[in-house]
Amino acid sequence: MTKTKEPLPKILTANDLLQGGTVYYTASGEWSPHVTSALVATSPEAVEALNTAGAEAFATNVVIEVAVVDVNANGALRPARLREVIRATGPTVYRYLNKSVSPEK
Repeated sequence: MTKTKEPLPKILTANDLLQGGTVYYTASGEWSPHVTSALVATSPEAVEALNTAGAEAFATNVVIEVAVVDVNANGALRPARLREVIRATGPTVYRYLNKSVSPEK
């Protein structure tokens, strides 16, 4: 018997058009530089709503490079793929250039 994997929760990420930094779509409809502020979608309908919000923000020149990405939501919210972890925390060269993943830190 094959066990099917549950799909991972998803968040909407992009790059701020003016500042260039990675941003995340929040429940209030704003964009935050902190991954822990992101709105988490767990249903196909919620993922479609994220896609729609991203397309609208792109069309109005708020953000570029819009993508819905997988996250691990067990415990602290963290992107599932290494590429997205790097985008969330900053460059891999000097630690002092890294940014906080949440507004509290």
